[in-house]
Amino acid sequence: DSADVPFTVVADPNYPISQQDYDAQFAFLQQVQGKFNEVQKGVKDIRSTRTQINDFVAKQGKDCPKEVKQMADSINKQLTAIEEKLHQTKAKSGQDVLNYPIRLNDKLGGVFDMANSGNMAPSKQSRDVYADLAAQADVELAKLKTIMNQDIPKFNQLIRDKSLPVISVKKD
Repeated sequence: DSADVPFTVVADPNYPISQQDYDAQFAFLQQVQGKFNEVQKGVKDIRSTRTQINDFVAKQGKDCPKEVKQMADSINKQLTAIEEKLHQTKAKSGQDVLNYPIRLNDKLGGVFDMANSGNMAPSKQSRDVYADLAAQADVELAKLKTIMNQDIPKFNQLIRDKSLPVISVKKD
């Protein structure tokens, strides 16, 4: 058996906070979460693109034209530089964060956690820190967008111009 009963969720009366403050906190958390998700998607896109490039070059083996190999290396180098600003790539264990500095995704997560830690509107300091981190992330994500929209199509065109096989069969 089940029953549908209308109800209203009300704020905890132990906290003197207005609905506008709750709304501001929620909007800020949504904003931080959105930027964090953009950064994480950028990291995933970098890794996927790098894997595809490396797999293609590896399939070509020693027959890979010099220009293709150079362009692949150049794109990989640019992707790695962006990834290393967005995400700490050297931290492999829980203790590694003591040895390597956190990057933008962890910093955004920290802002989210801090803003979510109480029942209050986000502070000016948390908004300022978010604005700075979001601006830094936007710079790196713009670089990534340029690579994806310009360099990758040029790389694909170079591959087509060289008539390189997509599927290769090893000869005995």
